[in-house]
Amino acid sequence: MSKARLVAALAAVAAVAAGCAGTPVGSAGAEPGPTVTADTLAALVECPQLPSLPTARCGQITVPRHRGRPAAGTIDIAFALVPHTDTTRPGLGTVVPNPGGPGTSAIDVSGGAFAEALGPLLDRRDLLLIDPRGVGRSTPLSCPALNGPTRVFVPLRRQRELIGECGRQLGDRMDEYATTAVADDIDAVRATLSLDRLDLLGVSYGTYLMPAYAQRYPRHVRSVTLSGAYAVNVDTTGVVGAAAFRRAMGLVCRRTGRCSGEQVLTDLGTLLRRLREHPENLDITYRGTRHRVVLDEWQMTSVAGRLFSSRPDTRAQLELAAAVAAARKGDRGPVRDLVRGSLLAAADTYSYGPAALSDAQQWATSCHDYLRDFDYADTVPARIRDYDSALAKENDADFTPFSAEAWTSRADFDAGACLNWPGDPSARPPFGPGATMPDVPVLVLNGDLDANTPIASGKAAAAQFPRARFVEVAGAGHTPASTPAGAAAMVEFIRDPRA
Repeated sequence: MSKARLVAALAAVAAVAAGCAGTPVGSAGAEPGPTVTADTLAALVECPQLPSLPTARCGQITVPRHRGRPAAGTIDIAFALVPHTDTTRPGLGTVVPNPGGPGTSAIDVSGGAFAEALGPLLDRRDLLLIDPRGVGRSTPLSCPALNGPTRVFVPLRRQRELIGECGRQLGDRMDEYATTAVADDIDAVRATLSLDRLDLLGVSYGTYLMPAYAQRYPRHVRSVTLSGAYAVNVDTTGVVGAAAFRRAMGLVCRRTGRCSGEQVLTDLGTLLRRLREHPENLDITYRGTRHRVVLDEWQMTSVAGRLFSSRPDTRAQLELAAAVAAARKGDRGPVRDLVRGSLLAAADTYSYGPAALSDAQQWATSCHDYLRDFDYADTVPARIRDYDSALAKENDADFTPFSAEAWTSRADFDAGACLNWPGDPSARPPFGPGATMPDVPVLVLNGDLDANTPIASGKAAAAQFPRARFVEVAGAGHTPASTPAGAAAMVEFIRDPRA
């Protein structure tokens, strides 16, 4: 899912720690255990520029760029291990989290947030942070087409073109960032550190990655926690998200007493219809560069969708209600301010680059793995025809107050984002429908204010496993991992997943 939304959910990126990942680490050769041995820990090095995790020890391993093409070369996978604090007793396990994206660093962007949320466990358990290939300390990936935040300000068609250009610029690297490859990297780190079973914690895209790991390496899984979850073979961009938006807006209005959800949806629908017929230009200056943005139905849908695709921001959500009410009375000033603020915040996020957030890795993974209404074997015009044909079968009434076209193509969640991606015959989800999943304890948490991974998506994620418990977290957005209630549920479950 969206990188921008995940950063907001887990940690504000005030600074990006650069620096190396440390020295390569070889397997200690010990019998697999719940935590690393003292000898393995001693072989790791102090983590450079990681003040939020002062006890962490860092290392890196070298893995094939493509396990099916040995001649392609290698890349480095970096990790940071936060050892358990109670050294008087044996360690009980190792928690491996992923913050999502795809394309988000687990070490520098999210490591401190994970350590804080999981703090009650870390007396007896290690925390193992692994940067996915292509981001952070793991051979960061970039492409000229997506360098910097320019993509944020361009129209939908141009965004799709830039994503396709990135794929062509990646060349033979474009198929090396599949979720299966990331899962294999996690297991390579596990084996190097002589660990037996892992407690997996996935947030957003991490709820796609961790089931892939569990399906491939079932004997090395103790438990799986999924926060802000969606299923591997279920499309989350459609009507379930629009329905979740409607419900969430109603909940915000009822809980605050500051608006009527029904009136907000009516006002927003009216504004969207008018912008569809008469879009306007909006000038936005970002870091000295002026951008001419088209404020149309798609742009407004993207802005509204973002407000319910991250950690809940009641103030901003009420600003949406007030802005569309003002527009009903002929004043679009608050709407323009809302759009400017949303785009500037998104630009800030994308400006950090692959040391924290890799836009190139996001699309290399998404365009390889996610479900599509077109075939890469076809020409781009043929793909567009198939995509448009599938879209034409949707009923706009199911997407109220949005149109089907605007909602399913909104920024960060565009179902047609990969229309221009180069042909990739290997592109497919990490496992197919009905794949055998391990019979291990699974906890799935989804928030009732989330239109990114709605409740229905979380239930579908739970249904992938023979034994999973689903919890709807009231007042949580995307994702419950960033809420006190969600964090407490995760800690209790990991401590005793069979309770």
